[in-house]
Amino acid sequence: MSSANNLAFTAPINPAGSTPLTRDQIWAGLQLKIRSAETFVSAAIQSTDVLSESTDTSGNPVTVREVLFRESQKKVKEVVTAFEPCRVEFEQPDGSRVSNVISEGAEGEFYMTYIFEWRHPGISKQELAELHEREKKMSRMAVEGTIKVLRQLVEEKKL
Repeated sequence: MSSANNLAFTAPINPAGSTPLTRDQIWAGLQLKIRSAETFVSAAIQSTDVLSESTDTSGNPVTVREVLFRESQKKVKEVVTAFEPCRVEFEQPDGSRVSNVISEGAEGEFYMTYIFEWRHPGISKQELAELHEREKKMSRMAVEGTIKVLRQLVEEKKL
């Protein structure tokens, strides 16, 4: 039995009527999110401490950071790899992974997709199902919240 919840949520970055964000602005925002997760998901993350920065064998930037989760007050070390210009991968010690993906539609429109693999070893099927509902809501909130903050930072000329 799988003890992981696998979820994905996608939202348009530039919906009708909005001032379009460029790929460079969106990517700059994801780079900031690596170093300051609380700027984007303050409801879930209280603080981010960057522990180290390096590059992997392919030349991709790798950041090791520690985030403090607001609700549990638990610190979690994450290894974050950036794959410019389309995705950032976050991996936690328990094997949980989160991907932030910028994709392009057929008409050139941009989408933000978060893909979650939340690992919950040793819990019952019922507990996993209950967590799935909570994590599903959280995934939507994380994507929509990130897009909202991206727009705000661009308007404030911080990106």
